[in-house]
Amino acid sequence: MIFQRLSFIAAIILVVCSLFLLVSRNWRQSILALATLYIGVFWLTALVWPVGLAIVKLVVGWMAGAVLGASTQYGSFLVQQPELRSVQMFRLTAGGVVVVLVFALEPTVAEWIEIDRVVLWGAMILIGMGFLQLGIMTNPFNLFIGLLTLLAGFETIYAVLESSVLVAGLLAVVNLGLALTGAYLISLQHGEGTP
Repeated sequence: MIFQRLSFIAAIILVVCSLFLLVSRNWRQSILALATLYIGVFWLTALVWPVGLAIVKLVVGWMAGAVLGASTQYGSFLVQQPELRSVQMFRLTAGGVVVVLVFALEPTVAEWIEIDRVVLWGAMILIGMGFLQLGIMTNPFNLFIGLLTLLAGFETIYAVLESSVLVAGLLAVVNLGLALTGAYLISLQHGEGTP
């Protein structure tokens, strides 16, 4: 299967997209990076699930990105003030530390969970980058991007353990619920909604 032979490309996509999400201040580019990130999640999930079921992750991820993008289309709030170069370098360095930690901890985690190494690397990178985004971002848009990234990593590991259609549907509802909650909170922050 072509997904198996080129699975390392999916892990590279996840690393690049999650690092880009850390340093990006443009909401359009962040939505595009999130959509590309979900291509990598689909790729890794297709290694263990049938392609028809794995594509649910791709479609739901794109829908979540579209919902968040629709809530930010009128607000250029992510470009409030230009960030210092040192802030971006700190975020990039912190992301690099997460990547190094993932590659260092992967053999230990692989003893607990019988899982393909590339799938485990990709999932752990998403979980680590999601936690990092939740820890250093203050903007609701970036926080919900971090939550979706974290959940995508969890879903990738969980896909190996459980291949139920019902669980896939439940996780899709959780993803869309997070995106709708994020869109509501973003619109409240910028006066487009009422509490």
